Amino acid sequence: MASYKDGNYHAENQGMHDLVKVDAKIKNNKIVELQIDASKETKNIGQLAAPKMQAKILAAQSADVDVISGASVTSNAIKKDIQEIINEASGKPAQSKSIRKAPDWLGNEPEIDSEEIKKVIHADIVIVGGGNAGTMCAFAASEKHKKVAVIEAQAEDNVYYYGMHDIAAVNSDFQLENGAPKIKKSEFIAEYQRRTHNRTDPMLVKQFVDNSGAMIDWLMDHTAPEVVNKACLLNVTSKHDYLPQGREINKFTSWTGAVQINYNAAAPKLIADAEKQGAKWYWETKGVKLIHESYSVEEQDEKTSENGEVSFFSKKVPHQKVTGVIAKDKNGQFIEFLANDAVVLTGGDYGGNPQMYEALQDEKRNVYEAHGLDTEELHCPSFGRDGSGIKMALWAGATMDPGPRCAVDPQVILNSDKYATNVLRWGSSFSGQPAPEIGASRFNPWGSPFIYFDSNGKRFTDETVLGVFGMRERVERSKPGRYFAIWDSQWPELMRRSIPEHFSVPTGGDEEVDLYQEFQSWLDRGAKGAKTNPGETVSCWGAQDLDTLLTYMHLNEEQKENIKAEIAKYNHFCEQGEDTDFGRDPKLLLPVNKGLFFGMYFVEDKPMTGIVTLNGVNTDSEQRVVDSNWNPIDNLYACGNNAGERFAIEYSTPMQGLTLGMAMTLGWVLGYQLAQK
Repeated sequence: MASYKDGNYHAENQGMHDLVKVDAKIKNNKIVELQIDASKETKNIGQLAAPKMQAKILAAQSADVDVISGASVTSNAIKKDIQEIINEASGKPAQSKSIRKAPDWLGNEPEIDSEEIKKVIHADIVIVGGGNAGTMCAFAASEKHKKVAVIEAQAEDNVYYYGMHDIAAVNSDFQLENGAPKIKKSEFIAEYQRRTHNRTDPMLVKQFVDNSGAMIDWLMDHTAPEVVNKACLLNVTSKHDYLPQGREINKFTSWTGAVQINYNAAAPKLIADAEKQGAKWYWETKGVKLIHESYSVEEQDEKTSENGEVSFFSKKVPHQKVTGVIAKDKNGQFIEFLANDAVVLTGGDYGGNPQMYEALQDEKRNVYEAHGLDTEELHCPSFGRDGSGIKMALWAGATMDPGPRCAVDPQVILNSDKYATNVLRWGSSFSGQPAPEIGASRFNPWGSPFIYFDSNGKRFTDETVLGVFGMRERVERSKPGRYFAIWDSQWPELMRRSIPEHFSVPTGGDEEVDLYQEFQSWLDRGAKGAKTNPGETVSCWGAQDLDTLLTYMHLNEEQKENIKAEIAKYNHFCEQGEDTDFGRDPKLLLPVNKGLFFGMYFVEDKPMTGIVTLNGVNTDSEQRVVDSNWNPIDNLYACGNNAGERFAIEYSTPMQGLTLGMAMTLGWVLGYQLAQK
């Protein structure tokens, strides 16, 4: 029996809105009096929880009691107070503590009175967010006859699924039958982990590698034929003979074969099929908070004495359990969704939430600060979501993926107070073809392996390392302004040797640009340069010789002389087979010395903030959300950009389309797994 010292004790811990204070009197090894001050907590919720917790604690004579449903934050603060009082009364040394206030971007979990709930819906699986990951999870689970509720904030007649429709996959029948190379899975996993310095969970990467092919084939089998007939493979199904030699550049490997299919066109039929099998979509409804409760579990721990002896002991560790979601519909009514088996968070990234972006995207914030820019404007334009699914998980005890966190870069929506938008796209101003769906000209090709020069006309890096990512990282750490690219008539051979990194030459599909025709048009127009769309500026030229090209490009004499000297030095590196300045891969040391000559300029205005962010809450290899002890939160799962453990450092991965490929594959796998619970 525990032995307590008689006396009066006090403790206080952070509740929902302020400190929750407890005063207790202990006599003859019992808590005989107990006063709880929760007066600053939410009226009719946290305040009402205090007397209920008081009765439970006096009856149990312990802090190990269940929390009051709907007032878990207040309840847990009271439990902490009681445990500290018991520890003090039993003579255990007091542990130093700091009251950790939730960051401003997180805030406090909303407290919703039960009287505000207007409807209760029961389902086996509740999915919060009907995007790429959420829909695939719902399709798989409903196929196995699970009752699925999908909560989606967008309207059914105006829903938009993120992405440029590029979906990475490994060894699907569709890919292999259309000319994609068969990939050795272990090599793909090793390359993925090498690029992230093993910060990503290799078990999740393996699930993608093992199941993405089957996911793509399922998608092709279940999608409307008119959509499937327009699908293609990036860098494989092409009218150009690009990239047949390119797989490894400077020890970094990429594979061709990402599938391009219009998921916005595919989804309506797939949703209709799922609803026939028992799933239901709740459109214009947004998740607000999880329904969760805490309990304790005995776990084994160990300690080592001063003389090196190891002993083992049991301790009670708090755990969390999620049973449902409270959401708000388009009329402002609260709906309670209760889940028999699981709640899955697939609510998208936090790129559209400037507060979260500034706080969590450390490198982006630091680069902005280095340029003297206002970090409060940081966000992902157009595609970024509000991070609400991540916040819901954190309120329930989850923790944030520690990073280094990253975003999908470069971005496709750009603007500037100084420059036309067509010169803001790195290596992307080749084509003047309109692209109304993104409000800008077509962006081909990114990550081209040409020779690049800074505003002084000096070569400044290996242009080919990690494709456009390596170039962007280097330029964002340099002086803003104009940059230039020069190449000659040997460009097709250079392209053939290139690696299919993200945003490399995007060949395949009806929108593919004929670069032979494009470059010829520059030559034909001479000093006038490439055609432009309204509001754009001329940035591309072609000429019979280098001197004429540099004149067309409006360079000053110093820039011209520097560029010619740098090209001569680079051509010498090509002759000797070694780039002694920057270590460019010998495979890509092709001299610039054969007319015709082509050039373009583009601008670094300010660092890019990306299309979406890629890091959510920590999960285990089964996609269960974990708490700060790395224990799974019962019945809570996260997928897509609500989940962490998938991307780190940079969105530089072994195949294009990994953000969609990973989200859709892991969502699909999770749906089948949950159907077996």
